[in-house]
Formats: sequence, structure tokens, C-alpha cells
Amino acid sequence: MVPSPSDADDTASESVPAQRSDAELYRIVRLATEDAILGAVGTLLLSGVGVVLFLVGGSAFLGADGFGAMVLAAVVALGGLYLTAATLGVIPPARDWL
Repeated sequence: MVPSPSDADDTASESVPAQRSDAELYRIVRLATEDAILGAVGTLLLSGVGVVLFLVGGSAFLGADGFGAMVLAAVVALGGLYLTAATLGVIPPARDWL
């Protein structure tokens, strides 16, 4: 006979959450806050670099004289656009493609 969930051992549902000291809670909250701030700053910096690359590449593309310069400027502009989109989560990053 298979025991029903009501017949199961009820000790798991009666467990008390682990008690943490104030120092442990402070450390956990501080690390989580630090991680969140660094994540936000990193996102802003990468987005800024991507926007600058896009603008520089677009400007160079419009002012390019030869075909090679236009291709290089287009690659820089598209790289900046990709970096910004991947940083903001609009498209998956390259590491997910491999």
C-alpha cells in the first residue's frame, strides 16, 4: 500500500526556519546590495560603450570615402548595436550561441 500525503511524516512541515544572527543577516543583505549595485553599474557602462561604438561607427560610415572604410565603420556600428542589445537582454549574448 502506498502511503497518502496525509499519512506521510509531518516533521518536514513542522520545521522551524533557521535562526540567523543580526550580523549574519547584515552580511547577507550587504552582499546582495553590493551585487545589485555592481550589476546596475556594469549594465550602464556596457550600454554606454555600445552606444558610443554605434555612434562612432555610424558617423564614420557616413563620412567614409572608400568601400573598405565603409565596411569597417559598419562592423563597428553593428558591434556597438549588438553590445547594447545583448547587455539590455533584448537578444541573447554570444556565449549562449556556442
